[in-house]
Amino acid sequence: MFDKIFGEYLLNKGKITKERLDGIYADMMQEYVRLGMIAVKEGFMTTAQADEINALQASTDSRFGDLAVEKGYISISELNTILRIQGNYFYHFLQAAINTGLFTLEDLDELLLEYQKEEELSNSEMDSLISGDVSRVVDVFLPHQDMMYGRLCAIAVRTFLRLIDPDVYIRRAFKCSHLSADRFACQRTYGMNNTVSGFAGDGDSLLALACVYAKEDFASVDMDALDAVAEFTNCINGLFTTETYSMGVELDLIPPELYDKNVDINAAEFYVVPIVTKGETIYFVIAIDSALLINESKGGT
Repeated sequence: MFDKIFGEYLLNKGKITKERLDGIYADMMQEYVRLGMIAVKEGFMTTAQADEINALQASTDSRFGDLAVEKGYISISELNTILRIQGNYFYHFLQAAINTGLFTLEDLDELLLEYQKEEELSNSEMDSLISGDVSRVVDVFLPHQDMMYGRLCAIAVRTFLRLIDPDVYIRRAFKCSHLSADRFACQRTYGMNNTVSGFAGDGDSLLALACVYAKEDFASVDMDALDAVAEFTNCINGLFTTETYSMGVELDLIPPELYDKNVDINAAEFYVVPIVTKGETIYFVIAIDSALLINESKGGT
């Protein structure tokens, strides 16, 4: 997921064109991630040491990791860490970016530090983003003392990845008391915690979700398209209620609500998580134990 987040950052900063970025995404899963690049990136080896091992490989029939351990540059434990990281999507992105000749590893490290500074992220939060673990990413972008928010959001993102778009990613969530949107589909649960969650969007952005989930080409976000969004929301909430039940928290699902006109969403407090899918930004709305009022309005957003 962080490959998409960081790619968007590079694009917005003018560090790369969309065509070049799309090329990196097309190539990244075919790229072999060099162990030396990971070892240097993680601080286990210097660039000079990695270059030395690469040169040795040209004259021996030994693997990079074995040679690095033999030379005493890394430990067995560090090698195991490097091998585990090798399957991380973000490192595939870094390798593909380096292979274009547009960036060096040092360039990318500097840009990562700039991103970290601008987003005011700690080292551990950056590690969470790079890890690719959805729950850890959500904890960074949706910090909240109530773990129910994080659990529900993580389930939504994982369901999105599994059923809608393997390249979906989220931006930093924001807390608000009011949101206007062109279309909205949501579902409430009642029980030990009362929740409302759903997807809001402007224009036809919700089609990026509805068409894929329903396997139908909707021409616009009409009631049929919103019904598909609602079914997807119900799927998320079904998984959520199953998880909360295992924790001793019982929740009852209420039939979804569909709003195909401009709506005003109001509550004392709720969170909005921007989700980017197939070039569209839609909004995952979450309210827990905060009465959410939805009114169809005459104006737009």
